[in-house]
Amino acid sequence: MISLQKLFGKDDLFFSLLEASAEEGRNSIHGLNNILAKPWEETSVTAFHQSKEADKRITDQINQALVTSFVTALEKEDIEALSAVLYRIPKTVEKFVERFAISGILVKGIDFSRHIALLSAATEQVVNLIKTLRGLGSGQVAKAKECNQRLQQIEGDADKLILEILKDLYSGAHDPIKVLALRDLYELLETVVDRCRDAGIVVMHIVLKNS
Repeated sequence: MISLQKLFGKDDLFFSLLEASAEEGRNSIHGLNNILAKPWEETSVTAFHQSKEADKRITDQINQALVTSFVTALEKEDIEALSAVLYRIPKTVEKFVERFAISGILVKGIDFSRHIALLSAATEQVVNLIKTLRGLGSGQVAKAKECNQRLQQIEGDADKLILEILKDLYSGAHDPIKVLALRDLYELLETVVDRCRDAGIVVMHIVLKNS
């Protein structure tokens, strides 16, 4: 069995970069929570541009390192796939903030706390999953499976939440324009959870293949 540690070489460059990318996803949720906690303040997308650009730089570093490091084609594809899906987490959060910023009065007073709780839990599990890659071959499979199971449960809760919300939005009790704006925002938040799930799927593929 060939371990990822051997494929990545003597240093832990790839592990560090992937962990940094996962952290950017988690940081984007912290930033989102700060915005939603102060809806009366003008929403700035600048911080989220910076977060996404920071993750893009990490992704570029990974791609460059893959060019100059020896890995087999299969492992290279795994790393590229994981890097790409991690980048999509803060990118999708940024899209939400952009839409939130232009929705104005339509979204004032809306409680997104349940979504933030799910997103925080999901990105936390992604960070934990990425960290298990450092210990492949040393009993990390069980830990990775546990983290991924929690991530799947979070996704299930997010699916239930969006159905509950859509049922209310389509009840006819709300202004149609507001319904459209809120549906767009809620679906973007669910997409963030889906991105986290996708990251979990890629990690488990790597873990199981190298266990």
